Amino acid sequence: MKLLKFSFKLLVFSFVLLNVYIVVSGKTYVYKALKVGYLKGHNTATIEDYKYFENRIVEKGTGIQWPQASDYNKQEISPELRARLEKNKSIAFTVIQKDSILYETYWDIGSRTSRTNSFSMAKSVVAMLIGVAIQDGYIESIDQKITDFIPEYDRPGDHFNAEVTIKHLLTMSSGMDWNEDYYNPFGVTAEAYFTKNLNDLMLSIDFTEKPGEKWHYQSGSTQLMGLIIERSTGTSLSAYLSEKLWQPINATGQAEWMIDKQGGVEKAYCCINSNALDFARFGQLYLDKGNWNGVQLIDSSFVEASLSADLEAHYGYSWWLYETQYKYPVYTMRGVNGQYVIVVPALELVAVRLGHKREGYVNKSTLDLDFYTQQIISQYDIDN
Repeated sequence: MKLLKFSFKLLVFSFVLLNVYIVVSGKTYVYKALKVGYLKGHNTATIEDYKYFENRIVEKGTGIQWPQASDYNKQEISPELRARLEKNKSIAFTVIQKDSILYETYWDIGSRTSRTNSFSMAKSVVAMLIGVAIQDGYIESIDQKITDFIPEYDRPGDHFNAEVTIKHLLTMSSGMDWNEDYYNPFGVTAEAYFTKNLNDLMLSIDFTEKPGEKWHYQSGSTQLMGLIIERSTGTSLSAYLSEKLWQPINATGQAEWMIDKQGGVEKAYCCINSNALDFARFGQLYLDKGNWNGVQLIDSSFVEASLSADLEAHYGYSWWLYETQYKYPVYTMRGVNGQYVIVVPALELVAVRLGHKREGYVNKSTLDLDFYTQQIISQYDIDN
């Protein structure tokens, strides 16, 4: 009985101490993390999280659905691919080849119109918008210093803030003091996801390593690109995406981009919520070198540079690159729970997989991405 009372007192003391730490440290966002995540049995973000946050609409224009190929859904995917997709709790898998839907299938909450979280696939979209902003004249070039747009970083201290360029952000070589950890509720990545003051958080972080020398995957770099786009264009990321890309590529549904609070800023590093067929349009846009139905939405030279490795052999301007890993060169948009837009230019093919989970990492790729890509190339390579 004494041991039970001691254990209860210890539990109460720990609970009180934890709450004191949360309040004193200013990390009150942890309460929301507990409410929408941990108390629901999740130890990280989920594909339906947008329901618990404020969102800004990415307005669609005249939506035009992909045409269906003559052999649409006539060839079933391999049993091995289907088994792996189902094992990883997929909700959507679709293949676009030669500008037409060749195959699509859905599970669980997935459908042609369902909206779920892109997670870090949004990083590739923000990189596209940087290219558009350069084309529009809002940004001079990727070599422009970020302090031109964020003068708050031009401050004294033992850091490299004044040396960071937009290219450093695009290529994840900014040297930002940021630890990319999706499971630590007190880490900066979790704080960025749950805070209601995202800009304040970003402006409190310095660059502590010389930029351009090391590759470190950091969501904070993309968040700053979002801030640069917002300040340079004078409009929100959602509005700029809608006007410059979402409407021109004929997306069929409005998207939702999570923001930190009502009237706040987009979580640029993640959290565009849409469906597989509309996400596929981004892959098709890059497959066609920034051109959509004869209109050059993104300069082709920017697209080419985006798909060229910089410091990291598998990474361009916020796109993942695989030049020699498969039979053909492949590039992808990637999200933490296995959100993928897979582009195989040699096959004129774009595939999208959305789902609740993904398998672990090997080198710079993931087990499921490798498997999906190998299976896709094997099945849809007409010369195989």
